[in-house]
Amino acid sequence: MATAASALSSDICFLSYSRSDEDFALRLARDLQARGVDMWVDRFSIRPSEHWDRAIERAIRSCRNVIAVLSPRSVASENVADEISLAIDAGKPIIPVVIEPCDLPLRLTRRHLIDATGSYDLALKQCFDEVDCGNGPVTPAPIERLVTHGSEQIEEIKAQLAEVVGPIAQILVDRAAPRAESIAALYRLLALHITNEAERAHFLGFSPERVEPPLEVSSIGEIVPADEPIRPGDVERIGTALTSFIGPIAPIIAQREGEACKTLSDLLIRLAAKLHDEDDRAAFLRQLETH
Repeated sequence: MATAASALSSDICFLSYSRSDEDFALRLARDLQARGVDMWVDRFSIRPSEHWDRAIERAIRSCRNVIAVLSPRSVASENVADEISLAIDAGKPIIPVVIEPCDLPLRLTRRHLIDATGSYDLALKQCFDEVDCGNGPVTPAPIERLVTHGSEQIEEIKAQLAEVVGPIAQILVDRAAPRAESIAALYRLLALHITNEAERAHFLGFSPERVEPPLEVSSIGEIVPADEPIRPGDVERIGTALTSFIGPIAPIIAQREGEACKTLSDLLIRLAAKLHDEDDRAAFLRQLETH
Protein backbone atom coordinates (compact mmCIF):
# COMPACT_ATOMS: atom_id res chain seq x y z
CA MET A 1 0.00 0.00 0.00
CA ALA A 2 1.07 3.59 -0.34
CA THR A 3 2.89 5.01 2.67
CA ALA A 4 1.90 8.16 4.50
CA ALA A 5 4.82 9.93 2.91
CA SER A 6 3.39 9.31 -0.54
CA ALA A 7 -0.09 10.49 0.43
CA LEU A 8 0.52 13.96 -1.00
CA SER A 9 1.64 12.63 -4.37
CA SER A 10 -0.54 13.79 -7.24
CA ASP A 11 -0.38 10.30 -8.74
CA ILE A 12 -2.08 8.35 -5.95
CA CYS A 13 -5.39 6.53 -6.29
CA PHE A 14 -7.65 7.04 -3.26
CA LEU A 15 -9.76 4.07 -2.13
CA SER A 16 -13.18 4.84 -0.63
CA TYR A 17 -14.98 1.91 1.01
CA SER A 18 -17.02 0.72 3.97
CA ARG A 19 -15.30 -1.24 6.73
CA SER A 20 -17.89 -3.97 6.14
CA ASP A 21 -16.48 -4.40 2.61
CA GLU A 22 -12.86 -4.37 3.73
CA ASP A 23 -12.05 -7.87 2.44
CA PHE A 24 -12.95 -6.96 -1.13
CA ALA A 25 -11.54 -3.42 -0.92
CA LEU A 26 -8.12 -4.50 0.34
CA ARG A 27 -7.90 -7.30 -2.21
CA LEU A 28 -8.65 -4.83 -4.99
CA ALA A 29 -6.11 -2.35 -3.63
CA ARG A 30 -3.37 -4.97 -3.41
CA ASP A 31 -4.07 -6.30 -6.90
CA LEU A 32 -3.99 -2.80 -8.37
CA GLN A 33 -0.81 -2.01 -6.50
CA ALA A 34 0.75 -5.18 -7.91
CA ARG A 35 0.01 -3.71 -11.34
CA GLY A 36 1.84 -0.51 -10.53
CA VAL A 37 -0.96 1.69 -9.16
CA ASP A 38 0.03 3.82 -6.16
CA MET A 39 -2.89 3.21 -3.79
CA TRP A 40 -3.87 5.36 -0.80
CA VAL A 41 -5.80 3.32 1.78
CA ASP A 42 -6.70 4.87 5.11
CA ARG A 43 -5.70 2.03 7.41
CA PHE A 44 -2.23 1.79 5.84
CA SER A 45 -1.54 5.38 4.76
CA ILE A 46 -2.44 7.44 7.84
CA ARG A 47 0.24 7.84 10.50
CA PRO A 48 -0.81 7.32 14.14
CA SER A 49 -0.08 11.00 14.88
CA GLU A 50 -2.25 12.31 12.01
CA HIS A 51 -5.77 13.64 12.38
CA TRP A 52 -7.90 11.10 10.49
CA ASP A 53 -10.33 13.49 8.76
CA ARG A 54 -7.61 15.94 7.76
CA ALA A 55 -5.43 13.16 6.34
CA ILE A 56 -8.30 11.88 4.22
CA GLU A 57 -9.14 15.38 2.96
CA ARG A 58 -5.51 16.02 2.00
CA ALA A 59 -5.30 12.68 0.21
CA ILE A 60 -8.49 13.27 -1.80
CA ARG A 61 -7.46 16.80 -2.79
CA SER A 62 -4.04 15.50 -3.86
CA CYS A 63 -5.04 12.26 -5.60
CA ARG A 64 -5.40 11.61 -9.31
CA ASN A 65 -8.65 9.70 -8.96
CA VAL A 66 -10.91 7.91 -6.46
CA ILE A 67 -12.04 4.29 -6.57
CA ALA A 68 -15.36 3.92 -4.72
CA VAL A 69 -16.36 0.39 -3.67
CA LEU A 70 -20.15 0.45 -3.67
CA SER A 71 -22.52 -1.82 -1.75
CA PRO A 72 -25.60 -1.34 0.43
CA ARG A 73 -23.21 -0.79 3.36
CA SER A 74 -20.99 1.79 1.69
CA VAL A 75 -23.85 3.86 0.25
CA ALA A 76 -25.27 4.06 3.78
CA SER A 77 -21.94 5.23 5.19
CA GLU A 78 -21.65 8.94 5.98
CA ASN A 79 -17.86 8.70 5.68
CA VAL A 80 -18.05 7.27 2.16
CA ALA A 81 -20.65 9.89 1.18
CA ASP A 82 -18.38 12.65 2.47
CA GLU A 83 -15.39 11.25 0.56
CA ILE A 84 -17.34 11.01 -2.70
CA SER A 85 -18.78 14.51 -2.30
CA LEU A 86 -15.35 15.99 -1.60
CA ALA A 87 -13.85 14.18 -4.60
CA ILE A 88 -16.58 15.45 -6.93
CA ASP A 89 -16.30 19.00 -5.58
CA ALA A 90 -12.52 18.82 -6.08
CA GLY A 91 -12.99 17.67 -9.67
CA LYS A 92 -11.46 14.23 -9.14
CA PRO A 93 -12.42 11.39 -11.50
CA ILE A 94 -14.38 8.71 -9.64
CA ILE A 95 -14.32 5.04 -10.59
CA PRO A 96 -17.38 3.30 -9.06
CA VAL A 97 -16.89 -0.44 -8.47
CA VAL A 98 -20.20 -2.10 -7.60
CA ILE A 99 -19.86 -5.30 -5.56
CA GLU A 100 -23.59 -5.64 -4.80
CA PRO A 101 -26.65 -3.96 -6.35
CA CYS A 102 -27.50 -0.89 -4.29
CA ASP A 103 -29.16 2.52 -4.35
CA LEU A 104 -26.35 4.47 -5.97
CA PRO A 105 -25.55 7.93 -4.65
CA LEU A 106 -27.29 10.50 -6.83
CA ARG A 107 -23.99 12.10 -7.81
CA LEU A 108 -22.68 8.77 -9.14
CA THR A 109 -25.78 7.69 -11.06
CA ARG A 110 -24.57 9.08 -14.37
CA ARG A 111 -21.04 7.71 -14.12
CA HIS A 112 -19.63 4.58 -15.71
CA LEU A 113 -19.94 1.60 -13.36
CA ILE A 114 -17.60 -1.35 -13.04
CA ASP A 115 -19.56 -4.51 -12.32
CA ALA A 116 -17.78 -6.64 -9.71
CA THR A 117 -20.83 -8.76 -8.87
CA GLY A 118 -19.68 -11.42 -11.34
CA SER A 119 -16.12 -11.93 -12.55
CA TYR A 120 -13.56 -10.37 -10.20
CA ASP A 121 -10.77 -10.66 -12.75
CA LEU A 122 -12.77 -8.76 -15.38
CA ALA A 123 -13.68 -6.05 -12.86
CA LEU A 124 -10.03 -5.74 -11.84
CA LYS A 125 -8.96 -5.33 -15.47
CA GLN A 126 -11.62 -2.70 -16.12
CA CYS A 127 -10.64 -0.84 -12.97
CA PHE A 128 -6.97 -0.89 -13.95
CA ASP A 129 -7.84 0.28 -17.46
CA GLU A 130 -9.75 3.23 -15.97
CA VAL A 131 -6.86 4.15 -13.71
CA ASP A 132 -4.56 3.62 -16.69
CA CYS A 133 -1.39 4.41 -14.74
CA GLY A 134 -1.27 8.14 -15.41
CA ASN A 135 -3.21 8.59 -18.62
CA GLY A 136 -6.64 9.16 -17.09
CA PRO A 137 -9.85 7.26 -17.83
CA VAL A 138 -10.00 5.14 -20.94
CA THR A 139 -12.02 6.66 -23.77
CA PRO A 140 -14.91 4.30 -24.42
CA ALA A 141 -15.47 2.83 -27.84
CA PRO A 142 -18.49 3.95 -29.86
CA ILE A 143 -21.72 2.10 -29.09
CA GLU A 144 -21.86 0.71 -32.64
CA ARG A 145 -18.60 -1.20 -32.17
CA LEU A 146 -19.92 -3.09 -29.16
CA VAL A 147 -23.67 -3.27 -29.66
CA THR A 148 -24.05 -4.53 -33.19
CA HIS A 149 -27.84 -4.59 -33.33
CA GLY A 150 -28.03 -0.86 -33.89
CA SER A 151 -29.86 2.04 -32.33
CA GLU A 152 -33.30 0.41 -32.40
CA GLN A 153 -32.21 -2.14 -29.83
CA ILE A 154 -30.67 0.59 -27.67
CA GLU A 155 -33.95 2.51 -27.72
CA GLU A 156 -35.82 -0.68 -26.80
CA ILE A 157 -33.54 -1.24 -23.81
CA LYS A 158 -34.07 2.35 -22.71
CA ALA A 159 -37.82 1.80 -22.76
CA GLN A 160 -37.52 -1.43 -20.78
CA LEU A 161 -35.33 0.19 -18.13
CA ALA A 162 -37.57 3.26 -17.95
CA GLU A 163 -40.42 1.02 -16.76
CA VAL A 164 -38.36 0.46 -13.60
CA VAL A 165 -36.22 3.56 -12.99
CA GLY A 166 -38.04 6.27 -14.92
CA PRO A 167 -36.69 8.94 -17.31
CA ILE A 168 -33.10 8.59 -16.11
CA ALA A 169 -32.97 5.30 -18.04
CA GLN A 170 -31.92 7.13 -21.21
CA ILE A 171 -28.84 8.55 -19.49
CA LEU A 172 -27.96 5.25 -17.84
CA VAL A 173 -28.09 3.32 -21.12
CA ASP A 174 -26.05 5.93 -23.00
CA ARG A 175 -23.42 5.76 -20.27
CA ALA A 176 -23.30 1.97 -19.99
CA ALA A 177 -23.49 0.96 -23.66
CA PRO A 178 -19.96 2.01 -24.65
CA ARG A 179 -18.56 -0.22 -21.90
CA ALA A 180 -20.57 -3.34 -22.71
CA GLU A 181 -18.94 -6.00 -24.86
CA SER A 182 -22.31 -7.61 -25.56
CA ILE A 183 -26.05 -7.07 -25.15
CA ALA A 184 -26.03 -9.44 -22.15
CA ALA A 185 -23.24 -7.42 -20.53
CA LEU A 186 -25.22 -4.22 -21.11
CA TYR A 187 -28.27 -5.67 -19.37
CA ARG A 188 -26.12 -6.77 -16.45
CA LEU A 189 -24.53 -3.33 -16.07
CA LEU A 190 -27.92 -1.64 -16.12
CA ALA A 191 -29.33 -4.12 -13.60
CA LEU A 192 -26.89 -2.72 -11.03
CA HIS A 193 -29.13 0.36 -10.83
CA ILE A 194 -32.16 -1.72 -9.80
CA THR A 195 -32.22 -2.56 -6.11
CA ASN A 196 -35.58 -4.37 -5.99
CA GLU A 197 -34.91 -8.05 -6.59
CA ALA A 198 -38.14 -8.79 -8.46
CA GLU A 199 -37.81 -5.73 -10.69
CA ARG A 200 -34.17 -6.59 -11.41
CA ALA A 201 -35.07 -10.14 -12.41
CA HIS A 202 -37.92 -8.81 -14.59
CA PHE A 203 -35.58 -6.42 -16.41
CA LEU A 204 -32.93 -9.10 -16.97
CA GLY A 205 -35.64 -11.26 -18.51
CA PHE A 206 -35.78 -8.88 -21.50
CA SER A 207 -32.25 -9.82 -22.56
CA PRO A 208 -32.16 -11.99 -25.71
CA GLU A 209 -29.18 -13.79 -24.16
CA ARG A 210 -29.07 -15.53 -20.80
CA VAL A 211 -27.83 -13.14 -18.14
CA GLU A 212 -26.51 -14.51 -14.86
CA PRO A 213 -28.14 -12.38 -12.16
CA PRO A 214 -26.23 -10.72 -9.33
CA LEU A 215 -25.72 -12.79 -6.22
CA GLU A 216 -28.96 -11.80 -4.47
CA VAL A 217 -31.09 -13.48 -7.15
CA SER A 218 -28.89 -16.55 -7.56
CA SER A 219 -29.37 -20.03 -6.14
CA ILE A 220 -29.34 -18.83 -2.55
CA GLY A 221 -33.12 -18.62 -2.74
CA GLU A 222 -33.16 -22.33 -3.52
CA ILE A 223 -31.18 -23.14 -0.37
CA VAL A 224 -33.17 -21.16 2.19
CA PRO A 225 -36.33 -19.04 2.09
CA ALA A 226 -35.69 -15.29 2.05
CA ASP A 227 -37.25 -14.80 5.50
CA GLU A 228 -35.80 -17.82 7.32
CA PRO A 229 -34.20 -16.71 10.62
CA ILE A 230 -30.68 -17.59 11.72
CA ARG A 231 -30.97 -20.54 14.08
CA PRO A 232 -28.53 -21.73 16.77
CA GLY A 233 -25.70 -23.56 15.06
CA ASP A 234 -26.18 -21.97 11.62
CA VAL A 235 -23.26 -19.57 11.95
CA GLU A 236 -20.92 -22.31 13.15
CA ARG A 237 -22.02 -24.67 10.37
CA ILE A 238 -21.63 -22.06 7.64
CA GLY A 239 -18.31 -20.86 9.06
CA THR A 240 -16.99 -24.42 8.92
CA ALA A 241 -18.04 -24.71 5.26
CA LEU A 242 -16.37 -21.40 4.47
CA THR A 243 -13.08 -22.48 6.08
CA SER A 244 -12.11 -24.66 3.12
CA PHE A 245 -12.20 -21.57 0.88
CA ILE A 246 -10.67 -18.76 2.98
CA GLY A 247 -8.93 -20.56 5.82
CA PRO A 248 -9.12 -20.48 9.64
CA ILE A 249 -10.43 -16.91 9.75
CA ALA A 250 -13.76 -18.10 8.27
CA PRO A 251 -15.57 -18.79 11.59
CA ILE A 252 -14.64 -15.30 12.83
CA ILE A 253 -15.96 -13.67 9.67
CA ALA A 254 -19.12 -15.79 9.80
CA GLN A 255 -19.72 -14.78 13.42
CA ARG A 256 -19.18 -11.09 12.64
CA GLU A 257 -21.50 -11.13 9.64
CA GLY A 258 -24.07 -13.21 11.52
CA GLU A 259 -24.39 -10.48 14.13
CA ALA A 260 -25.21 -7.97 11.37
CA CYS A 261 -27.81 -10.10 9.57
CA LYS A 262 -31.47 -10.73 10.35
CA THR A 263 -32.08 -13.70 8.04
CA LEU A 264 -30.14 -16.76 6.95
CA SER A 265 -30.32 -15.76 3.30
CA ASP A 266 -28.76 -12.37 4.12
CA LEU A 267 -25.91 -14.14 5.90
CA LEU A 268 -25.30 -16.46 2.94
CA ILE A 269 -25.31 -13.53 0.52
CA ARG A 270 -22.73 -11.64 2.56
CA LEU A 271 -20.43 -14.64 3.01
CA ALA A 272 -20.72 -15.86 -0.58
CA ALA A 273 -19.83 -12.35 -1.77
CA LYS A 274 -16.46 -12.71 -0.04
CA LEU A 275 -15.58 -15.50 -2.48
CA HIS A 276 -14.62 -13.58 -5.59
CA ASP A 277 -13.93 -16.69 -7.66
CA GLU A 278 -17.22 -17.80 -9.22
CA ASP A 279 -16.35 -21.50 -9.01
CA ASP A 280 -15.51 -21.21 -5.31
CA ARG A 281 -18.76 -19.36 -4.66
CA ALA A 282 -20.79 -22.04 -6.42
CA ALA A 283 -18.96 -24.83 -4.57
CA PHE A 284 -19.55 -23.10 -1.23
CA LEU A 285 -23.29 -22.85 -1.87
CA ARG A 286 -23.48 -26.45 -3.13
CA GLN A 287 -21.77 -27.61 0.03
CA LEU A 288 -24.43 -25.91 2.12
CA GLU A 289 -27.20 -27.57 0.13
CA THR A 290 -25.96 -30.96 1.29
CA HIS A 291 -26.06 -30.08 5.02
